[in-house]
Amino acid sequence: MIVGIAAAISIGNAVGISAISATVAHRYNEPGAAWFTGYTALIGVGLGLVSVGILTDLISVTDFGGAVGRWLAVVWILPAALWAMFALRYTGRFVSLSLKTGALIAFPLLVLTLQGLLTGVSLVPTQVLGLLGITTRYYAVTLAVAGIVLVVRATRRYDHLTAWQGIAFAVAPAAMWLFWSNIPYTAQLGQAAGGAAYVLGSLGAVGGLGLAVFRFDAFKKSPAVGVVGERDVVDETDDLVLIADDEHRVVRANESARTASGDSDPSTGTVTVEDTVGTSVDGLRATETLELNVEGTSAKFDPQVSTVLDQHDQQLGTVISLREVTERELRKERLAVLNRVLRHNLRNQIDVVNAHLEAIDNDHADAATEATDRITHMSNRARTIDRLLSETHENVAVDVAELLRGTVAAYDSLVAVEAPDSLMISTDGAALEAAIESAVDNAVTHATNVTTSLRQTPDGCEIQVTDDGPGIPESELSALETSTETALQHGTGLGLWQLTWAVRTLDGTVSFDTSNGTTVTITLFDASSTGESETTI
Repeated sequence: MIVGIAAAISIGNAVGISAISATVAHRYNEPGAAWFTGYTALIGVGLGLVSVGILTDLISVTDFGGAVGRWLAVVWILPAALWAMFALRYTGRFVSLSLKTGALIAFPLLVLTLQGLLTGVSLVPTQVLGLLGITTRYYAVTLAVAGIVLVVRATRRYDHLTAWQGIAFAVAPAAMWLFWSNIPYTAQLGQAAGGAAYVLGSLGAVGGLGLAVFRFDAFKKSPAVGVVGERDVVDETDDLVLIADDEHRVVRANESARTASGDSDPSTGTVTVEDTVGTSVDGLRATETLELNVEGTSAKFDPQVSTVLDQHDQQLGTVISLREVTERELRKERLAVLNRVLRHNLRNQIDVVNAHLEAIDNDHADAATEATDRITHMSNRARTIDRLLSETHENVAVDVAELLRGTVAAYDSLVAVEAPDSLMISTDGAALEAAIESAVDNAVTHATNVTTSLRQTPDGCEIQVTDDGPGIPESELSALETSTETALQHGTGLGLWQLTWAVRTLDGTVSFDTSNGTTVTITLFDASSTGESETTI
């Protein structure tokens, strides 16, 4: 009675495993799906044949030991290599099906066949047959455990997956191994115990595989893309990537780095980073651009150096990424030259025009002089902005109250100042002066009554410039918000751009309230409270 019930349940489980195999084969073409299909098909067919044999008395059963244990061992041992291949493919570790791989897959079948042929041969000692059986079992267990570790670790690593996905997969080989391989010992407790082990092994297999495929959508959300992506991003990128050990010896170089090095491969473990690029790792950290000769052509690169740490935060080495910026640097150089030459020549020609206009005494000359003064003013702003964006600025102790009063005093218009006697913060004085000057200049130009105020905040200070003018046009504010100017959306000058970029240099914020006149609010942070010592733009 117990034998028949156990066999019938296991036949149902075999049908379930075969159905899972057919479903995956029909629906999915993901990494590892084909190997999974072969693995589950072998188990389903093998379990089904053994269970039918038990039910029809083709396999003699007394206590589920003996022949049943041996046949069930064959069922879980033979597909073990297919499970390992599935785990490798599923986790993105692609192994080609070569002659060597085929031999490893067929190894259990070959050994079990040899064991069967030698059984009963008088010249072969029993110990040899036992050794063959133990070797096959340990080989299958090793493959099963290795596959379990790969799958569980991979599914735990990525946020789009769940660890239960890997655990569900792992239940199948673990249940078959634990219950079926121990049937000879379990059966000694009685027929019921042997039958329970027989059924629990097949239930664990169908339950785990079913949960993985249908409940956790294991083949819709695969870890392979993450593993392959992490591996291939280094090789596929056009950046030159070098991985060095803690003594700065290059242990790996991607294809771009090997191509740039010519015929020599720097990733031999004997060549240092300095030998490869002509600069030490510390030198690469400090430099902005590095010039290298690549295939006979000089090229400039932007170096990025990252430290590789282990789980105990011990340094293992470094990753150096070199991104080619030759065109970017050339474009910057051209713009710098054009900016310098045009601004210099523009000022000279404006001075000439002004000198001639002064000799002409009429309204047209006055209007022309005002226009040239505006052009000169704009040129000076461009020079200020150029310094803000291209130079390295240090944070120093600045009396913001004194700087505010000094900036306001430069204007002929009466500007009210509401500020304490002194307010010290650590910041970039030149950028702060440019920001205040721009805000005050805009207010004085467009309004009659202008008030400036300064107050201390927990993190630094806040400056407000308020006027009763018509307000800043929406087109200019829109241009600032989008950080771009177009033919339909542009400002009328560089003043507000100078203000915005100067505040950005200070790592502060600026806001505009145009509901009643204009109120410009500049919020600054004290660099000494954040530990910053230098700001580079």
